[in-house]
Amino acid sequence: MQIQVQLFSILRDCLAERAGARGGQASLTLPEGTTLAELIVHLGIDRRLGFQPSEVVDRAGWQVMVNDRFEPDVGRILHDGDQVRIFPPVAGG
Repeated sequence: MQIQVQLFSILRDCLAERAGARGGQASLTLPEGTTLAELIVHLGIDRRLGFQPSEVVDRAGWQVMVNDRFEPDVGRILHDGDQVRIFPPVAGG
């Protein structure tokens, strides 16, 4: 299956070596049934942040969107044509 991935901030480096990646964006071919957690491992996001895949959202505070909707469940199964965006934690006040 094909998915579109866009990474922000320090995670852009996780796509730097991917063929066709540009500006923190890439099209990836993954096996059917791949979960968000598996995508996080596939891209090395867990190693880059120093968290287990299950902690990237809950503990580290990174925001994940699938098809323009926030997705807190890294166990979510991805489907052909999905668009995934991963943003850094937001702070403000």
